[in-house]
Amino acid sequence: MSRLKKEICATWDSICWHKQKRKNADNCFVTCSGKTDGAGAQIQAVLSTMLLADELGIKYVHTPFKKIGCNIYNDESFENKWERFVNLSFGELVVNRIKSNKLHVIKVAHPREIKKIKNTLFVILDCHKFVDRNPNLYLKLVPKIRDKYAKSTKKPDLYFDPSKINVAIHIRRGDVTKASHPKRYTSNRFVLSVIEEISTALSDLGQKPVFHIFSQDDMDAFFDIQPYKIIFHPKECPFIAFHHMVSAYILVMAKSSFSYSAALFSKGLIIYEPFWHKPLKNWIIVNKKGGFNKKRFKDMFKCINHESNRS
Repeated sequence: MSRLKKEICATWDSICWHKQKRKNADNCFVTCSGKTDGAGAQIQAVLSTMLLADELGIKYVHTPFKKIGCNIYNDESFENKWERFVNLSFGELVVNRIKSNKLHVIKVAHPREIKKIKNTLFVILDCHKFVDRNPNLYLKLVPKIRDKYAKSTKKPDLYFDPSKINVAIHIRRGDVTKASHPKRYTSNRFVLSVIEEISTALSDLGQKPVFHIFSQDDMDAFFDIQPYKIIFHPKECPFIAFHHMVSAYILVMAKSSFSYSAALFSKGLIIYEPFWHKPLKNWIIVNKKGGFNKKRFKDMFKCINHESNRS
């Protein structure tokens, strides 16, 4: 699609969403359903749908996870565990509570197809095409979803040293390689550059970080990083990895929905490597060489440190 055509489509979508926002309709609902990919992708899909519903004034209803991929343990309760873990249904209507003969169910492929129509339930895979044009709208939603997460099922114990500045680094590997998914691949050299940038910036502030790397690859894949003082968590349980990423003082995201979702739940400083899902304005964006604006990083760190000391 040409750049001009993309701009025309984006403008048209904005007009459609603005018109729907001004309308009123009783018993109009939207839910996210039908995905079978990994937990991070499905969590992010639900969050994007919640955001669209909130922005347009349509009632979000929750469809529980039905089939989550990457279930490496063949755990029959895997989907239910993720439901309880992230707790996105908390305070929401569940889809089976609203179905009736009078409710018209419409499956749609694009968020622009969601209209305020009386007695209608829209079913969509995700609303990324809306959110990626308006990512900062998430800032209104994050207090709500963080509250859900905090009130969910018992979380794994943290092995972070609470007296240290813990940095969680997510490296998307396993099925992601230079050959199979080059656009999603992050090299060890890039990771090292980010580590060095963070170390330098925190050293200027009199802080010494502890780096934790989470990845589904083996330790051998990171042989050139191992000489550094880094704690590796290869092939960690996904629930433990996710909770540590959420809880870290600094989270270095991969080009991954798993770490994108964790970043939305996090109260920490987020370092974002550009990919197709767009960043929030309070995230630190790294360049192609792993560098970033150190002044902005230091300012954000001081702000988060201040808020942490107050809470």
